[in-house]
Amino acid sequence: MIATVWRVAGVGFSLLLILIAGLLYGVAPEQTSFLNSSVGDLTIGFAVRTDDLTVLLLAVVGVVATCVQVYSLSYLHERAASYHALVTLFTAAMATVVVADSLFLLLIGWEVMGACSYLLISHYWERRDARSGAVKAFLMTRLGDVGFLFGIFVLGVGAGTFRISELDPAQISPGVLTAGTLLLLVGVVGKSAQVPLQTWLPDAMPGPSPVSALIHAATMVAAGVFLIARLYDVFSASATTMTVLAVIACVTMLFAALCAMAAVEVKRVLAWSTVSQLAIMFSALSLGTQEGRHAALFHLVTHAAFKGLLFLCAGVLLHQVGSAAFVVLRRYTRRGKLRKTLRVTFVTMTIGLAALAGVPGFAGFFSKDTVLEAAWEHAHKDGSAIGWVVLASVGLTAAFTAFYCARLWLWVFFRTPALAGAMGAFEQDDPMADLEDPDTSKLKEAPWLMLGPLVLLAVAAIGLGYVDGLHLNWVIALGSTVLVLFGVLPAYSLWSRGADPRPVVLEREFGMDRAYHGLFVVPVRWLSKLSVLGDRDVIGAYVRAVGRSGTLASQGFRLLQTGNVQTYLTGAVVGVVALAILAGVIAR
Repeated sequence: MIATVWRVAGVGFSLLLILIAGLLYGVAPEQTSFLNSSVGDLTIGFAVRTDDLTVLLLAVVGVVATCVQVYSLSYLHERAASYHALVTLFTAAMATVVVADSLFLLLIGWEVMGACSYLLISHYWERRDARSGAVKAFLMTRLGDVGFLFGIFVLGVGAGTFRISELDPAQISPGVLTAGTLLLLVGVVGKSAQVPLQTWLPDAMPGPSPVSALIHAATMVAAGVFLIARLYDVFSASATTMTVLAVIACVTMLFAALCAMAAVEVKRVLAWSTVSQLAIMFSALSLGTQEGRHAALFHLVTHAAFKGLLFLCAGVLLHQVGSAAFVVLRRYTRRGKLRKTLRVTFVTMTIGLAALAGVPGFAGFFSKDTVLEAAWEHAHKDGSAIGWVVLASVGLTAAFTAFYCARLWLWVFFRTPALAGAMGAFEQDDPMADLEDPDTSKLKEAPWLMLGPLVLLAVAAIGLGYVDGLHLNWVIALGSTVLVLFGVLPAYSLWSRGADPRPVVLEREFGMDRAYHGLFVVPVRWLSKLSVLGDRDVIGAYVRAVGRSGTLASQGFRLLQTGNVQTYLTGAVVGVVALAILAGVIAR
């Protein structure tokens, strides 16, 4: 009964966000404040605002959250009440971030999202990888949020207000502006899993697939892009912050794309893809132009559609096969059984991967080209070095993205022509390689409560590219198409030969986790051991010595209490004589 109530509430709340977005569409921008209090010259309180960006993000969050809630009705039945309650709270927290016109109200939604993500990632708490992934996500995002909190105070005090709409870069000193935006950027990097705080996102995959879709597509990791877009005038006023953002974004998009090229789990490939695609959005924002901001938001919207679709498709594979790992899926793909049996999932996942890869005609193609065009305009007309770096990085990332999308699609859904070679590529990884093929006759398409959201998001993954007004720079469009081919052809060649080489450095994701373990975990453990030793053998020794001294003193005094009157009188006489002698000595 409780689970049913929360399911209905979750779907209803998500639909409410869509309704609110529709009602606010076309309404004049407006701000409303409440619960204000004065602290010296500062006014601290809460405020909300409605504008085009609010409507856009509410619509995106509402649509994706509705799809996730409906999909979850059939996908998940274990601890369903707490799951739907947390997803609803998670969605409400993102909505709070979107409508906030107060840095403090935004912070509340920002932190509630972090807490909900920890609980949702660890939904299968009986699994060790789910528990460790949740703890890792919580710690790394909280580390970034420390800088975020200080950034709020620096900007608010420097500007004399904590209202977002009243932050005027011209009224803030350059040093304070740079310090405040860089501190906020630390929080953005942590929440959106950018280098060097990127490793938590792939390890969050043990959570339910609908949760992954919500986190990766429309809420938590997208909050960083939204924040910079909301405070764009403030961020773009600091050249130092924009340069740092550009460097982080370009390094992250290439790093994550290379990791995705070698990943062997469907959800892990998609996770690294999310990190890379978010970096593309940040790179567009780092240009500091309105064209760059528009391109970033356009890509955010299309990414929400096709990435939500892909994670829900991965959930179908989990639901039907039992694992989203290549090493297990390949036992089902020796005859292309998944493609033939899960036809709707195959078609919709094909659309999602095509949009992610930037295949012409799909939404991802148009939004990615908008980013390339913004970078080209900034580099060519303004002679900006950042523009050239962003242009080259996004172009190279586009080729890498096409490679891992084609690799994922071919290995999961098609029978490898060079079957023996293909099996050998995974033989050392598959603990069930010696087992008989599974009974594929038991495979069946998912129920329509799960397939309905897939179809809706698949339509969006195609149609959203035409909503923005179809204007193409044909030179850039042709160049990006060539880059897609450069990525797809090597993936096809490797698949057709049954080869899937994964360089060790890529398969181990450049050893970042091991490096972090050596740089941070090991020293912290040694420091904790030293702290225990200091507490136990130094501070504790003094405490125990004081207690022991009191015990010994009490034992000594107890020896004087014999109960013999003669002994007491003798002691008194001796004491009187001693006092008399002492008095005589002093008198002299």
